Amino acid sequence: MLVRIWNTPMRNTVRKGKKEIKQKMSNEDTLKQKLLDMAKVFHEFCMKHGLQYFMIGGTMLGAVRHKGFIPWDDDMDFGMLRKDYDRMMQLRTELPQGYSFNDYKTVKGYKYGFCKMYDENTTYIESAQDTKLIGGVYIDIFPLDNIGNDLETAEKRMTTIRRRKWIINGIYQKGKRTTFLKTAGTKVLQLLPETPRWFDWPYRAVEKYKSVQTEYITNVYGVANEREVIPLSYVGTPKLYDFEDTQFYGVEKYDEYLTRIYGDYMTPPPENKRGGHSICYVDYNKPYKEYIRENQRKKKE
Repeated sequence: MLVRIWNTPMRNTVRKGKKEIKQKMSNEDTLKQKLLDMAKVFHEFCMKHGLQYFMIGGTMLGAVRHKGFIPWDDDMDFGMLRKDYDRMMQLRTELPQGYSFNDYKTVKGYKYGFCKMYDENTTYIESAQDTKLIGGVYIDIFPLDNIGNDLETAEKRMTTIRRRKWIINGIYQKGKRTTFLKTAGTKVLQLLPETPRWFDWPYRAVEKYKSVQTEYITNVYGVANEREVIPLSYVGTPKLYDFEDTQFYGVEKYDEYLTRIYGDYMTPPPENKRGGHSICYVDYNKPYKEYIRENQRKKKE
């Protein structure tokens, strides 16, 4: 199945007729089923190798509030404590055929600071500013790192990390920003060379805690930035939660965690705040590496 999607909120598609709405909903259902299938493979992989994982972000919220996907969401997020995350990457060749763990240390041209598990037999293209990001349909897997024993100090450290991530985004993501000054700033940043070492930079802010267990941990590349700093006790002993037709592990203290990240998490946001990724193109039957090769040939013709 080949799908072209411009991720427009549902309210804007109503005027275009029921057929388009039905097609969009069908495409979203297909994507969610792919994600669910991948998450099941990831779960089995972790169980086989004794790795601890847990749902985070919108996936944890979906499990609690919807017993599955948030209706307008189009991805899945999992977290692992650093030792399990590193072990997972060491075991990446043990994944079943057709799936892969990808990160900036192992894949040339990779533009994220965390792991994405790809379905190698699909093509998935999303946009960030004017930059097209090509890979397979994916689930996100984030390492959670120690960040100290004092909340105020840890949050200040996350502020430093947030600023470093802004610089990295300026280097890798083309296009205009919300203000002239930000646009000018990113044009300067884009003069810097692209190198995987940039993605290590935010992690260096917590490097001194790598071998020391601390009271607080954080998702360095999490979108909630300072609110990503949480007590390790929130993760606790991960437990199973219902998610669609299966169960996945999630943080033990889900209420404290979700309140920290989202505030009043049981109240859905207004419709104009609901939306997923900027998906440009999905093909559920074409391997993304084949798609890339075909487009490279076309450019040479």
